[in-house]
Amino acid sequence: MPTAIQLERATKVLERRDLDALVVWSRQSLRHLAGLYLPHLGFLPEEYVFLVCTRAGDQVVVASYALAPDYASRSGIQTVNWEFKTDPWATLTAELRRLGVHRGRIGVELEKITVDELRRCESALPDASWHEVDHDLMLARQLKTPAEVALIDEAAKAGERAMAAAVERGAVGMTDRQFALELRVASLREGVDELSWLALNWNSFNQRMHPTDVPIGHGEVFSIEMGLAVDGYYCDLQRTVGVGAVSEDILSTYRQLMGVHQRTIDSMVPGCRVAEMHRRFDSDMTENGLTMWDWWLGHSLGLDVHEGGTIWLSGEVDTVFEEGMVFAVEPVVTTPALLAIEDDVVIEASGPRLLSGQLDWSELVLLGEGVPTRASEA
Repeated sequence: MPTAIQLERATKVLERRDLDALVVWSRQSLRHLAGLYLPHLGFLPEEYVFLVCTRAGDQVVVASYALAPDYASRSGIQTVNWEFKTDPWATLTAELRRLGVHRGRIGVELEKITVDELRRCESALPDASWHEVDHDLMLARQLKTPAEVALIDEAAKAGERAMAAAVERGAVGMTDRQFALELRVASLREGVDELSWLALNWNSFNQRMHPTDVPIGHGEVFSIEMGLAVDGYYCDLQRTVGVGAVSEDILSTYRQLMGVHQRTIDSMVPGCRVAEMHRRFDSDMTENGLTMWDWWLGHSLGLDVHEGGTIWLSGEVDTVFEEGMVFAVEPVVTTPALLAIEDDVVIEASGPRLLSGQLDWSELVLLGEGVPTRASEA
């Protein structure tokens, strides 16, 4: 059976919006409400998997026959399969009719469907009315259970170890394509299920999103940014690495940025507003002669690197930090070099807890060298 927490999440949305049924099919919501981790949906969207929840307490998964029965059974929810080369919407429609909600108010993720899909909903069930529930689901996703936080923590620690392993194996003359391979292999060896996001940056922003054959040279500084998943929950990490003899100006600026970063995380206590935290960050940056390169400092995360409807850490957001929220915090400066750090933080009753801080990056780590373990973790 679905967990009590998953049932409660669906029930709250149905009651809050006075809905007869809820139909979701994004991989975030399938994991959130049914416990099904289906990363392939991001690449094979035609293999629709629908989750139907009704006000009466019914739950049904409508899935392609390709969803293995033993995996589907993990959710504990009744599964109905549609055959490949047939219309999945016909099977979904039949289930909604069987459940008696085909003329009711049905909630859907409008931000996750195409115009064509919405038209198929409307033509399949012309007597139903369709209602957006993206915001309701986003609010529900923000407060993670300890089990969900543990998965993000596991991904973050694995990602940090993978970065450290790749940095230690790196060398001058290695291209970013070769270094990216080291990162990918190390991530899998550390036990992550998916490396969904990898961005390397040296020389210019133009090289950020695609590996090239440009070699790493002496005196350079580059950043690594990765998003990784364990059982459907994601971390988002960034580290900066120096190569050979790095200037004192860069080393000094990096130390200042790390100080601001830690003080900012310390300010993320329950009851504090995001805007207030961001104002403190802006003031701290100014006092240290630093300039943030973008308007936002970070974002919520969990069921994706940027969860759908993400909460941005910016000066215009009045969201209050609550126990169970998880955020990526990522200050970046571009002078005298591109210097960045990104950590993942969970808000707890006693204050913020760093999920990705088992290794000590307080001093700029150099390519080819090891990353020390924090004294508290040794």
